[in-house]
Amino acid sequence: MRIILFFIFLSLFSCSRKSAIPVSVEQNKQDEKRIQVNLNTLKVVKTQEFLGDELVLVGAIGILEGDKIRPVQVFSTYLGKVKNGQVIRLDTIKKVEVRLKQGQKASFQLSLFEIEDYQPAKKWVNRFNTVSGVLAIPLALSSAENPVSWFLWGMKAGSFGLDWVSELDKQDLLGVSETQWTYETVNSSARSGKWMGGRKLVDAYEYQYTIQINVE
Repeated sequence: MRIILFFIFLSLFSCSRKSAIPVSVEQNKQDEKRIQVNLNTLKVVKTQEFLGDELVLVGAIGILEGDKIRPVQVFSTYLGKVKNGQVIRLDTIKKVEVRLKQGQKASFQLSLFEIEDYQPAKKWVNRFNTVSGVLAIPLALSSAENPVSWFLWGMKAGSFGLDWVSELDKQDLLGVSETQWTYETVNSSARSGKWMGGRKLVDAYEYQYTIQINVE
């Protein structure tokens, strides 16, 4: 009888040892969050030019880590000629995303440019859309007064997009917005913003945009 009880006790101990769950790949995945940014709309409240503006929208999402910013997704798209009161759907533009770990920050930038002629700019619009995860830009290039600098001037420093940057006129930049998140603060939400500038009754303009952030 004692032998039988001994084997029963041994079998229970063996089962309890087998039930222990080791650290797995799934557990490691829980230590990061996937952030996806979807563009929704751009509303043209007032154009800079009397007959309408010809627009290019540029965006990038990256990870701030150490002394570098690493854009892993970028895009540039031609919106065409727009007029007052127009609402442009942006949900056909490709979604951009990053995986954010503890101790890191994610940064999303959206910029709007008014250009005189799309044809010369077409080559770099197409070129931008082929870029993914190839840049590591020094944080020293960034500036609180010009948040887009980490992307645009970083492209120049990285010898990518030199032709485009050299063709840019600062006056062509209608607006730039930057949003940053930490691992602890990021959450799914809808956001909106606007770009305003110019001189009243001369070249004043206003654009409003909406985006959706999804976190998994």
